[in-house]
Amino acid sequence: MHTTLALIRRGWTTAYHHQTLAVGIAPSTPEQYLLQRRRWGMGSMQVLVTERLWAAKRWLSWRNYYEYLASTLWWLEGVGTVLAFAIPAAVLMSGAQTSTSGPVTFIAVFGAMFTIRLWGAKRLFRGHLHWPTAFALRILRVPIGLSCLWWLITRRELKFQVTPKSGAASRIRGRVPSILYALLGLMAAVVLYALLGFTDWVPWHVTKAAAAASGLWIVLAGIVLVLSIRRIKSPDFATSRRNAYRVPLSVPVSVNGVEGELTDLSVGGAAARFPRGALAGADTVQLVLPGQAPIAMTTVRMGSDGHGGDAVSLRVTPGDWAAYRALSLWLFHTPDRVIEGLPPGTPAVAATDPLQRAKVSVLAKQHG
Repeated sequence: MHTTLALIRRGWTTAYHHQTLAVGIAPSTPEQYLLQRRRWGMGSMQVLVTERLWAAKRWLSWRNYYEYLASTLWWLEGVGTVLAFAIPAAVLMSGAQTSTSGPVTFIAVFGAMFTIRLWGAKRLFRGHLHWPTAFALRILRVPIGLSCLWWLITRRELKFQVTPKSGAASRIRGRVPSILYALLGLMAAVVLYALLGFTDWVPWHVTKAAAAASGLWIVLAGIVLVLSIRRIKSPDFATSRRNAYRVPLSVPVSVNGVEGELTDLSVGGAAARFPRGALAGADTVQLVLPGQAPIAMTTVRMGSDGHGGDAVSLRVTPGDWAAYRALSLWLFHTPDRVIEGLPPGTPAVAATDPLQRAKVSVLAKQHG
């Protein structure tokens, strides 16, 4: 972004290219996500201050001015999220009257408006928006916005931190930032205070209209906060023992001569399903992929697959470069006709979703 601004300063023009030209590895844990996004946010704050973007209209077009100013200030989103919690909390604690309509009318209108906004935003994103994920990530980014604001105030020296990309010895669940627990505790205290506001126990008295106006938003925000905390701690987002992306695949394989079904594969490991007890006690195994020679691997974990069989996790022994090479070649130079629906010459990593494989197959037929 900073390089592009330097080019614009020198009279170059820019154009938006809508196609994806490069992909990378996404953070695999909440901690890695916060580390990466904090680095991006701090970098944006530095660009904002260095280029004085709030006063850059004299050398930026209106479109560029809006885009670059908005994209840097967006990293203060976490501050806005905290305010979204704080304002209704203040209203509830003070008992201030914020609406002239009755509670039932207010809730009905608010519910309709909120539903339409969610529907409209998803339409604007052309359906590429999953609200539970969007809300969870917004809650998770609260510390980033606070860090960016603190840097704008203090201008402290920054240290460049790289997002870890290695596997872990064990699967560790994500840690919830302390600020989120603090917000949850504050909201619970505010709701309790608001309930006491209907009695003579507190200085301020809360009207039904004020309680409806702010209480509905507090409860909604509280639900989002609780669900986001649960998602951060979910085992589905725990650290990975592998050093590479797990490609979801469903192909027949064999381990020590036992037939099974592959569920995912990476350049450093694999997961597969087998009949119950078929591989019990097997620590070192030989994995045979379709069209591939046996690959030596070690058993990491074995448990129920939920369908009467065993789910087995396998990993390449550290330093076994021959095994890494064999798995990489199979993923990127997949033998023809070993994956249903995958056209000849297409690597397994190119189309791992069944629907996507079908689309690739149709396109291959259309182009001969």
